[in-house]
Amino acid sequence: MLWYKQPESGMMKLIGYDYFGSDPIMEKEFKDDFEIRRENTLTGALIIRSLRKVMHNCHSAGRLITNMLTAILSLFLLLHSGLTVVVHQSGDRLTHTGVTVTLECRRGEGFNMMSYTMYWYRQHYYGAPVEFLIKEYDTTEGHFQSSINTAKNYFSLQITAPHVNDSSTYYCAASHSDAHSQDYGEPVHFGQGTKLTVSEDGLDVTPVDEENIKLFAPSSKQCKNRVGQKTKTLVCLATHFYPDHVNVTWEVNGEQNKPNIIESTDAAAAKRNGDRYYSITSRLTVPSEVWTNPENNFTCIVDFFDGTKNIQTRKSISGVKDEEEEGMTREKYLKITHNAKLAYTVFIVKSSIYGAFVVFLLWKWQGKQND
Repeated sequence: MLWYKQPESGMMKLIGYDYFGSDPIMEKEFKDDFEIRRENTLTGALIIRSLRKVMHNCHSAGRLITNMLTAILSLFLLLHSGLTVVVHQSGDRLTHTGVTVTLECRRGEGFNMMSYTMYWYRQHYYGAPVEFLIKEYDTTEGHFQSSINTAKNYFSLQITAPHVNDSSTYYCAASHSDAHSQDYGEPVHFGQGTKLTVSEDGLDVTPVDEENIKLFAPSSKQCKNRVGQKTKTLVCLATHFYPDHVNVTWEVNGEQNKPNIIESTDAAAAKRNGDRYYSITSRLTVPSEVWTNPENNFTCIVDFFDGTKNIQTRKSISGVKDEEEEGMTREKYLKITHNAKLAYTVFIVKSSIYGAFVVFLLWKWQGKQND
């Protein structure tokens, strides 16, 4: 039984696996955060010691994959020998309905495919089940055909006359071809994935332009985060582009990945409200004092792939002076209420003195009347 991890955007990685009756084999980087337990040949569990926003899935040894998770960058295989093997895939592709396309997969230098069984899978969208398509030396499956040249470490997938529903991310994968793997199942390791889009009729490639990027300043009503820190969140919305080959990043004062700054982008672009074009949203959360410094500059960067090259569009916004200095703060509120109470007390005292004075005048006037 195998367990994999897939963040919203990033590499799918093998957490670990086990055979019934033996100790689990964990990848080094996950030993502290996860634990694998096995009850019988069909039932097992992944214990998450440190909960983070990730997706996990299990893969039974009886089938190579059912709902496995996917990787998005280079694949590193940690073998029993301790060697690291890299699997490379061709870059993202755009094609039209009916135009045959070939996706490529290669092994890193110094390694060959003869010791591995090679596979092709696809995932229609992030979080969807991963579908097995074909493996090396299989006969043609539908309009999918694989080809392998072990001498050149080359493995390909040809999609004949693709249609719109073939738009997916395609994964080249490898598992060790030894007797142990045939009996018990060996970990399946994935390449970085090749995103293929088969264009819809009547839609041309439409890059993201600056007019269709909206950058929203943080809300003045935003409260503290879960650990009590004051934060501000900027929102970047990119709309009216096709296809969905986009990547959104942020810069603060021209730098990326600064400390205490969190980026969160939709897992994938989406069509909304029946629109034929795509949109995507990204958020940047910064400490309050970073946003309230007018000298800081925040830039949303949208990279769009048009089939041949990346087109980068940027939009920026500057920080603003601390809104709380101009608005209502707790300290100001307490000061105002204190002053109001003091003024009310003075008013009551003055009213009492004035009332006493009036009573005194009335008493003195009544005395004169009696005389």
